[in-house]
Amino acid sequence: MLDLKFLYYFSCDEIDVWEVKVNGLETGVPIWRVYHWLYYDRAEAHIYKLGFKSMGKDGARNLRAFGQGDLWFDDTQAGLALQTGAVIQNFQLDVQTVDAVSEAQCSLIQDFLQKELGY
Repeated sequence: MLDLKFLYYFSCDEIDVWEVKVNGLETGVPIWRVYHWLYYDRAEAHIYKLGFKSMGKDGARNLRAFGQGDLWFDDTQAGLALQTGAVIQNFQLDVQTVDAVSEAQCSLIQDFLQKELGY
């Protein structure tokens, strides 16, 4: 089992988005192996890794840029513009506490990181 720490969790009816840190990795492991932005498409029942590009702030809003789109969030709401193929989907997300990540979600993330990313 990986030692996971959830840093952010956002959700809506269609998707969940998490930032996850993998604790306990060897010293010198690249940062992209430690931190992961993941989204779960509920209709497809599948987790996808977002390709992190950059982060910043705009006033009270936190900004994250990914290869697949952009995320903004503050203390109560978030928005994700996600590009899949030629289509851009816009999601309005609720900010959740990381304690709200369910056991089932944690298990899905464990499996994804171990199988898909080779942990």
